[in-house]
Amino acid sequence: MTPTPSSRRTDEVAAALRAGRELGPEYDDAVAASLVERIDDTIEERVRHHIAHTAAQASPAKAGMPSNTVRFVLSLVCLGVSIPLTAITASLVGGAAVPFVWAGLVLFYVVSVVGLRR
Repeated sequence: MTPTPSSRRTDEVAAALRAGRELGPEYDDAVAASLVERIDDTIEERVRHHIAHTAAQASPAKAGMPSNTVRFVLSLVCLGVSIPLTAITASLVGGAAVPFVWAGLVLFYVVSVVGLRR
């Protein structure tokens, strides 16, 4: 059975304390610095793991989905173009062609919104 990370750290601390006792007081600073370095590495590893885990859980925005602002502006442009196009079509061709112009505008809007999703 493999030791758990906490028991492994406890063993490291105990080993550092034993080494400090065996080496004597003149090596206390070196043993303490080594222990602090190991603790810093462990903390750094945990922070990296936490950041990676948090970034993986963050819900990414749906790529390619048009925002409501883009759709709203596109609908205003279609509406702004439709009024002069209707007037021009009605005066030049006649009233029978107006539904075709409006069908073309609706088709343009639908194709544009579907194209924004890709």
